Amino acid sequence: MDVICCGMYRACSTWQYEVIGHLIEWRRKGERLGYVEGSDYDPAPGRGRFRVLKCHDQHPNFAQAVAEGDALAVYSYRDLRDVVDSMRHKMGRSFDALMREGLVHRILSNDRFWMTRPGALVQRYEDLVADPAAGVLEIARFLGIALTIDEAEEIAEAFSPEANRRRIEAVRREAEALGIDPDDPSQTVRHDAKTLFHGNHLRLSRVGDWREALSTEEQGMLALLAGSWLITRGYEADLSWAPQELGAGIAGRIARSRWHCWVYFTARRYPKAAAIARRWLGVQRLEDANLSGASGRRDRVRQD
Repeated sequence: MDVICCGMYRACSTWQYEVIGHLIEWRRKGERLGYVEGSDYDPAPGRGRFRVLKCHDQHPNFAQAVAEGDALAVYSYRDLRDVVDSMRHKMGRSFDALMREGLVHRILSNDRFWMTRPGALVQRYEDLVADPAAGVLEIARFLGIALTIDEAEEIAEAFSPEANRRRIEAVRREAEALGIDPDDPSQTVRHDAKTLFHGNHLRLSRVGDWREALSTEEQGMLALLAGSWLITRGYEADLSWAPQELGAGIAGRIARSRWHCWVYFTARRYPKAAAIARRWLGVQRLEDANLSGASGRRDRVRQD
């Protein structure tokens, strides 16, 4: 069957894809499909063998495949404040730009979707960072693959941050040889076909970096949107960490973010209709449109 690596942005989902890809190639003669959009996903060709694919966004095709036993879901999550800080660095975008695009609403909506898939394996980013070998063993058990502790430790070492940085350096050298700046925000979707690593995939960071990286207003915005989620997942006991006063216009910014999130998922659920709308509005992606009715064009990249 298929294994869908659907983890939260910047939460070890690529690491999960690498580990699962290695395991099924080694023990199940399986194959990697790379990044697959829900609208393009078809489980039929994979029946009777193992395939692994990566995605982030929810889609009815994924829900149906998991419900009917054609696919397994492997999900990961991370402190959402660190996710936003990491996304800002990865994409070369400001906090306000990510908020306008509905990023936090999308993350939370995807989280609700994947956490409710029957039989999903859910792993916490901070646990994977602290003990990657235990994470490898958990994945192997989920796939019905027996591993010794030594084998799990060898796999964890093979996909350690140091090993993956070497893979990423190879991606960067390839881009530079072609005259491409791997740190250019327009190149953030360029990746290695096998590993799915981008040229700026990893950075030196610590759990909790958001405390210094995010402004008071930015922390307050995330408290409004994800305060209860952070408490439910054990990242906070209450909201005492959050600023009590925010600037003007917060309600309008949240409404716009929610609207962009709705447009984003609608475009992915109905890609043909979205393509017609894009041509009519003269934009690259439907969510790039001026939502007041005027058309415009701005370059965007898929957030992977």
